Amino acid sequence: MISAIILAAGGSDRMGRPKAILQWRGKPFIEHVCSALRSAGVEDLVAVLGSASKEILSAWTPTGEKVAVNLKPEHGQLSSLRVGLGEVSEFSEAFLVCLADQPTIDPDTYKKVIDCWLLNKDSVVIPRTFRASDSRLKRGHPIIIPAAHRQLCFEGPLDKGLHWVTHHPSVKIFDLEVKDPEIIRDFDTPEDYEALVKAG
Repeated sequence: MISAIILAAGGSDRMGRPKAILQWRGKPFIEHVCSALRSAGVEDLVAVLGSASKEILSAWTPTGEKVAVNLKPEHGQLSSLRVGLGEVSEFSEAFLVCLADQPTIDPDTYKKVIDCWLLNKDSVVIPRTFRASDSRLKRGHPIIIPAAHRQLCFEGPLDKGLHWVTHHPSVKIFDLEVKDPEIIRDFDTPEDYEALVKAG
């Protein structure tokens, strides 16, 4: 079994409101992510919320997802991952780390990342794609962390974030090249969101 941890505890300071519940095509961002994961065959989903948890849950109704709240979201992404790891199934072989503010990732991309890990279970699988702005390959999300590396997620300094885990000497990385530019697309400002809405 593979579990998914959807990180939605960020402060969304530049956006000015929780990005997880921004509407796109009639659904909040977080629901697009959860729907794509379900389409990819993931059944164990944990959404990690932060200080805006009440606001998010008033605009989004989980449909089977477990919800956990990071009481100290200011400690960063790694702290939210730890909260999520506390809620995943004990039978999970790996953890798919996803961002709630990436609603445009193709559901098939999640499937490709999962399929890659199933063939490389000793590795952390990180998708990467071509970035037109500088003609380079750039890593994005979602990434898969094998359960064998679970303890590492609790050992790293919080200020180093997930980068500490993925760059640990004991970790083997499999870079999976995909043709989905949405894995590196950010929606950080009202302008970013407006461009998405205008594009449909």
